[in-house]
Amino acid sequence: MLDKSIPYKSLCMLRPAELPVPPVPARTDGFTVKLFAPGDEIHWARIEKSVGEFSAESDALAYFQKEFAPQPELLRQRMCFLCTPEGLPVATATAWEKQGVHLLHWVACVPAFQRRGLGRAAVLSALHRFPDAAPVLLHTQTWSHDAILLYHSLGFFLSYTDRDADSFAEAMRVLKAVYPEQTWQQLMQSSRKSC
Repeated sequence: MLDKSIPYKSLCMLRPAELPVPPVPARTDGFTVKLFAPGDEIHWARIEKSVGEFSAESDALAYFQKEFAPQPELLRQRMCFLCTPEGLPVATATAWEKQGVHLLHWVACVPAFQRRGLGRAAVLSALHRFPDAAPVLLHTQTWSHDAILLYHSLGFFLSYTDRDADSFAEAMRVLKAVYPEQTWQQLMQSSRKSC
């Protein structure tokens, strides 16, 4: 769930090309990974609305139609869902590609299913959909501070350019108020000028 109680600041994270992707952990609780099939846009919209990315599922569906639907083959190969034992998708992550850039895109997990490793499994499933040795970029925000820690644990580092150094510094000030000092220091030490 997005934490809209803190200021919104955009952030960029990057996962180096040479970093191997860990395997998707085997699940013993009946949750399964599946790739997108026609009709799953309804589930994507429901999941994204549940975490506060959209105010209505209809807005999420409109975004889906604009961003994803024009590339149906890529969609079927790259959008991952984690499903309950009954087959209901409750988490998603997409290994998207835009203008030659590999993007980890629209990661979300229904709040009632968070803290069970489903987001991690969805991200790892998506990362395995990228070509080998591809650097992966993701855009996130301070409102997703829990997700930032997940991404960091999977090899992403906070990244910035000279052009957005001031914005990056502002975002880090927001996160300093959220994270324990040691966690914040680890993020700062691993951050790099690059993106």
